[in-house]
Amino acid sequence: MAPVNTIRLIGVFYLTLLMQQVFSQPAMAGVTLSTELTDKVNLELAAGNPVDLIIEYDDAEIETVTKTMRNRLAKRRDNDEIRAYKVEKYKALKDRVDLPTRRPEIEDLQSYSHLPMGFKRFKSKVALEAFIAQAGVKAMYINEKMHLISIQNSSLINQTFSYKLGKQGAGTTVVVIDNGLDYTKSDFGSCTGIGSPASCKVIASIDQVTSNRIIGSRQAATNHDHGNNVAGTIIGVAPGSKIAAINVFDTASGAYSNDIISAINWGISNQGKYNIASINLSLGGDTKYTSPCSNDWSSSTITSAKTAGISVVIAAGNGGYTDGLISPACSPDAVSVGAVYDSNEGGISWGTGCTDATTAADQVVCFSNSANFLKILAPGVNITSAGIKLSGTSQAAPHVAGAIAVLRSAFPSETASQLQSRLTNTRVPRVTDTRNNLSFPRLDLLQALASLPTNNNFASASALSNTNNSGSVSSSSILSTKETGEPNHAGNTGGQSVWWKWTAPANGQLSLDTHDSNYDTLLAVYRGTTVNALSNVVANDNDGFGVGNSSVLLQAQAGQEYKIALDGRNGAAGFVQLNWKLNPSANANLSVSITGPNAISLGTQQPSIITVSNAGPQVATNVAVTTTLPAGATFVSSNANCSATNNIVHCLLGTLGVNSTASLTMQVHWNSIGSNTQLLASVSSDLPDSTQDNNAASIQVAMSDGSETGDSPTLPEWGMIFMMALMIAIGHKAQFRSLKLNSKMQNKGTGH
Repeated sequence: MAPVNTIRLIGVFYLTLLMQQVFSQPAMAGVTLSTELTDKVNLELAAGNPVDLIIEYDDAEIETVTKTMRNRLAKRRDNDEIRAYKVEKYKALKDRVDLPTRRPEIEDLQSYSHLPMGFKRFKSKVALEAFIAQAGVKAMYINEKMHLISIQNSSLINQTFSYKLGKQGAGTTVVVIDNGLDYTKSDFGSCTGIGSPASCKVIASIDQVTSNRIIGSRQAATNHDHGNNVAGTIIGVAPGSKIAAINVFDTASGAYSNDIISAINWGISNQGKYNIASINLSLGGDTKYTSPCSNDWSSSTITSAKTAGISVVIAAGNGGYTDGLISPACSPDAVSVGAVYDSNEGGISWGTGCTDATTAADQVVCFSNSANFLKILAPGVNITSAGIKLSGTSQAAPHVAGAIAVLRSAFPSETASQLQSRLTNTRVPRVTDTRNNLSFPRLDLLQALASLPTNNNFASASALSNTNNSGSVSSSSILSTKETGEPNHAGNTGGQSVWWKWTAPANGQLSLDTHDSNYDTLLAVYRGTTVNALSNVVANDNDGFGVGNSSVLLQAQAGQEYKIALDGRNGAAGFVQLNWKLNPSANANLSVSITGPNAISLGTQQPSIITVSNAGPQVATNVAVTTTLPAGATFVSSNANCSATNNIVHCLLGTLGVNSTASLTMQVHWNSIGSNTQLLASVSSDLPDSTQDNNAASIQVAMSDGSETGDSPTLPEWGMIFMMALMIAIGHKAQFRSLKLNSKMQNKGTGH
């Protein structure tokens, strides 16, 4: 029988063949930075334009020496002595490359003294080619504009809105089993030591490799880029959580099952102490499993963690499988995570041998493993965190690990299974992997956080503060309902409303809006005490701000309680941002004028144009025009919302902005005219008016003298004219006959 240590070493040898490897960014093939750089540079130089490029010098020799210095000085990071050494050697390296190619066509823009980097401007292709030919040039990069994870990637999973709701994972910890991290980075609170100062987010940093030398002499990994990116992604999703970092990788980028088991064991034993919500494993082996691997070394360990209340989140792998996962993601109780794009990244060919000719948000990445037992999808391409940009299922997994920390903080009494169910509930978006036509839930933190809003019903409306004249409140309408008898807000059926109430502390103009909400809102304000008998004050669907946001203005009366309903158009729901402001000194300077007619003819219909102006300083709400007609005049129609009672016409113009005007045309029929021929108009609004002497205007209307083309006789007048003409004609005819008879008689007498 072989000695125990020999058996152990043999076992370790075979374990090595199946060892875990970090799923960092797969190397790009076909679409590479050098190709993009060449295309851009050639295009710019051909056009006679200079190009600005970032240069990376080959500092491998320097790093080898400084690594030895750190080991000799027992320093985890560079001290003053090492930094001074690097500054000296960086300068020598850069001079060795730059001096042979120095010419007017190459301009130094910046030389970074503490980095093997430079920033140069090249003015000719010949100069650029000469520089590239130098042996010390490691890489050249386009001066690219970067984006933060909290802007691009967190928008897809709705982390921004969970943050505004105050759901940030406070009081929880996530264990990151990876290749360590640099806790001095600002992303982790600029720690000077574990847990120090108070801003430090790292409560543990454990070197599992050097503390466990079962597999001979191994040195812990010193390149923490992958661990920094993973831990930074978790903090980006759950900024209130803490990180416990356990390094299980050596300098050869190898990790062993025994170290991983020890790390998970540490998490279980410290769950109560640190309120550990999740463990992230962005690593895996080489064996493909086409079904859950219940017999794998990871299965029991992960199940024990789940029993302790810890969700173990694991990268699905970058093998591009469409019918299998690798270990430990294949474990039945693992929260396995595949990768999707979060935006259009253009066509990409990956070093794993697959290509996505086109890309779009919520498209499964071709390198992502997939199978019918994959649990969830999350963003995994070009994830920038802690100053490192990587792609892979390694980057998708920490999004989910951070989300579980947020859920644990929000729902502290729920089990790991319950929290995981929130991630995959029927409300979250589902994405179809077109390679195998399987559908998976895609991480949506806002949907996962959803619970029945406390202000779902009218009777349980939340009170807005009236101690200040302005404020805002963040909430969620997800899972809200519409009550029986509830009105259709802003004329839309809606279906998922939440309610607030507010009592005006003083008279003034109240503005309310839903700006920064993430869905198409309906906003309405009411008076009343029961939901089925409310008096509408004002309502709005879209105000043109953002996508479907709403806003209203009203003149509030001191002591009046207003009920505020916020619904979603056609039943939409999401993150709610309600903002309000009361202006007790609001006023508007309204004026009114009338034009035409100056003269009328009885029995005709004539228009009058009434124009209203607002000189401010505030927007006028519920602007109304009242017109008094003289006796004998009748209101016919208008292009405004008008109604008439006897000789009084009321017209509603609604809201009138500062320095804005509105006109209405009123058609009036003139039946008769008396001594009073004055047409009088006045204007009012909800706001006090600073200058009231221009709130009314009038014109005098006179009878036409008939010279106008429009002054024609009426039908009765035509009849009288016709009768007079007929009588005159008859009279003329009788007179003619009489004259003719007399003439005949005279002629007869002359003949005797």
